[in-house]
Amino acid sequence: MPPWPFSRRREEGAGNAVDRAPLLALLEADLRQRVRRRMSRRKIAAGKPLYRPGDVADALYLIESGRLRVFMHQRGGAELVLQFLGAGEVVGEAAFMAEAPYVTGAVAIEDATVLALARRDFDDLLGTHEALLHYLATVIAARQERANARLAAESAPEETLALRGYVTAVYSPRGGAGVTTLALNLAIALAERHPDDAVLLDLDVLFGHTLLNLRLEARGVLAQVGPNTLRGLDRGGLEHYLIKHASSLRIFPAATTPEEGQSITDAHVRSGLTALRRNFGHIVIDLPHAFNEVTLAGLDLADRVLVVATPESTVLHDLAEVRRIFGDVLRVPPERVSYALNHPQAYAGLTLSEFTSATATPWIEIGHGGDAPTAAALRGDSLIGTRPSNPVSRAAAVLADEITRQAREVATLAGRTV
Repeated sequence: MPPWPFSRRREEGAGNAVDRAPLLALLEADLRQRVRRRMSRRKIAAGKPLYRPGDVADALYLIESGRLRVFMHQRGGAELVLQFLGAGEVVGEAAFMAEAPYVTGAVAIEDATVLALARRDFDDLLGTHEALLHYLATVIAARQERANARLAAESAPEETLALRGYVTAVYSPRGGAGVTTLALNLAIALAERHPDDAVLLDLDVLFGHTLLNLRLEARGVLAQVGPNTLRGLDRGGLEHYLIKHASSLRIFPAATTPEEGQSITDAHVRSGLTALRRNFGHIVIDLPHAFNEVTLAGLDLADRVLVVATPESTVLHDLAEVRRIFGDVLRVPPERVSYALNHPQAYAGLTLSEFTSATATPWIEIGHGGDAPTAAALRGDSLIGTRPSNPVSRAAAVLADEITRQAREVATLAGRTV
């Protein structure tokens, strides 16, 4: 993996990061410290179990680092993966709270570290803590619902299982945040990792610049195809409209003129994404800034939304509105949204910690890429192809690796072939 592209990978130590996990963040400061002192640390090598079905649940576990796969055995011994869990999440909570043996197993899929709180210490310190008990009950209920959905996925219709593509939408509430540059280089990074299996859908219907940045010409556009026709296109039919880049990335522009762009509807987006998901493993969407029907459809159908912001103080107000709309209107689950603080200009502005504090959400930070992104666009080159060490290129590469992992996990949980 290339060096971490963000100028501040961690502003605080691992201990503080664990303290922000819901299990501990709900506790008063003095109680949190007492709990931390009672916790023991356990390292688990990749491929090794934290616990097996039938083991006694004598401790509550909090993942400090790494990722775990939680599974159950089906008839005949086949393994059914129920969920993947990472840093800051509890694991094994249902059996622990029920004081029953585990019916699932948990295995590290990479080297991991967990913090264990023994039952006697939990009962002594947290057994009557209402907020914490409510949190654990909520986690248990949500994960049971997820497990039920996973079991249902085993008998999902073939048409649903065929929608294998993982959709990443890149969005900003205002222009100039570098959305197109990041979306394009992320899509190329995915194409390099998954040859002939990645496509960029440029939904900036009025002023999309993806093709201009690569000096490519449109063959066909989304606006020229009816929704019913779009939905039924196979790979060969789609290729008639897609433009192939040297990286093997396909690009599907929305329109060639603003007038064409205004004819695109929610139905175009939904039908187009259905066809793309059936024929490609990775779809990246470059979204427009306005909350119109095109943007809303893209956000609704995305598996992952990457919100990009620049470090101005006024952006915080915009972000508050975006988060309100995501939660109250679109019902986008918070775990599907990631946030990136981008520096397309050289000025400093607000710091990463100010964004993290104001939104109570982790952020990644992409350093200033200098003149290279603009120069690459003027030449018609891909930045990641010509300047792989540029901060924007390195960010796109790391994001592509993370999205590849997420897509693999989502496919597994949906019962689709990985």
